[in-house]
Amino acid sequence: MKITLALTVTLLISSLFTYGQNPSVEIPEISGPFVHIFDPNDTREGGNWYTNDHTFAKADDGTWHAFGIIHHLPVSPWNETRLFHITAKSLSQQKWEDHGYGLTAKPGVERVLWAPHIIKEHGLYYMFYNIGNMQENAPNYASWGQLCLATSKDMYTWTRHDRNPLFSDPGHARDSYIMKYHGTYYYYYTRVFNEVDLRSCVAVRTGKDLLHWSGPKIVHIQPYKVDWGGDAESSFVVQRSGMFYLFICRAMTSYNRTDVYYSKDPENFPVENLVCTLPVHAAEVIYDKKEGWFISNTGWDKKGLYLAPLRWKLKE
Repeated sequence: MKITLALTVTLLISSLFTYGQNPSVEIPEISGPFVHIFDPNDTREGGNWYTNDHTFAKADDGTWHAFGIIHHLPVSPWNETRLFHITAKSLSQQKWEDHGYGLTAKPGVERVLWAPHIIKEHGLYYMFYNIGNMQENAPNYASWGQLCLATSKDMYTWTRHDRNPLFSDPGHARDSYIMKYHGTYYYYYTRVFNEVDLRSCVAVRTGKDLLHWSGPKIVHIQPYKVDWGGDAESSFVVQRSGMFYLFICRAMTSYNRTDVYYSKDPENFPVENLVCTLPVHAAEVIYDKKEGWFISNTGWDKKGLYLAPLRWKLKE
């Protein structure tokens, strides 16, 4: 009996150790219908409004906030100069409240306002976003994307940081996502490999705070070549049980396509490690302790922002 018990304990410890060293790969699945939580055409004049890259953040009082690109047809990315701001009491709320514009570009300084991401630290909300480039012909080549920061105590009033831009990278660098892991911040974003090699990439910079960042490291490469790195957009990373999952929008291959890649290393996502493909554009993955997992969907063709439940299942 003692030998059997000792053997059982030994095997259990061994299996736990093995699991920790070799975590299982999971597959994210859309597990319910998409709900049209925000149609700007319901609340704004002019019609033909669309939304694009966006972010979700939860306030201390439980209110959910979302900010993102907004403009109207015809599509004109270099005229996207304002961020929408909407709120809801829960992620499952059918229609979110429209609060107008959360941030508007500064004339002569910020050419655009693209793809915000919000993270809260030490009682302050940090919004990272791209302002483009004021050079006349910037949209026509691998210009330098300028990543900037604004902060807020309540997500209604934002103050731009006096050190903007925090850094600049080629390929219309944009689509910020910040992950905190083991005391280090990982700043993921879209860019090209370099000014000559225009393959679509995701890069990461690391730091011990949200103001000081390392040099860039390319963590994922797609072969599609275009000035703005458009086949590796909307980078988003989820950490689950020792595994990391990189979501990217393959917009040049197919506008409504998001690929998911797995890795045990948050600084290397090989293209061979494809988990699945989801039929969504510019997706964000949201988690709430009470409501669970959700995934968003938006874009030029959708008249606003959508949310659907998400689940994870072990890959066979």
